[in-house]
Amino acid sequence: MSRRNDPEWEVVDELPGEKRPKAKSGKAISIFRNKTLWIGIATGITLVIVFPIFRALLQNALRAWWIWLGLALYWIWRRIQNGQKR
Repeated sequence: MSRRNDPEWEVVDELPGEKRPKAKSGKAISIFRNKTLWIGIATGITLVIVFPIFRALLQNALRAWWIWLGLALYWIWRRIQNGQKR
């Protein structure tokens, strides 16, 4: 087979009709744009103001900050471990 029968190849950046994925914005920014999050925060604040029992539960949860810190560090560590497996 001669070299003349080979098709001409052209390097292209994208194919016609191909839809490229949009660049992802920052995770923190997309979280704050979540309407459900703001509704949940407003509901939680209302419950804490209206019902004293929820205020006491919130105070106890805030006093146990070291538990939340431990859970957050564990969650970050697990994400790092799962990221290394991939």
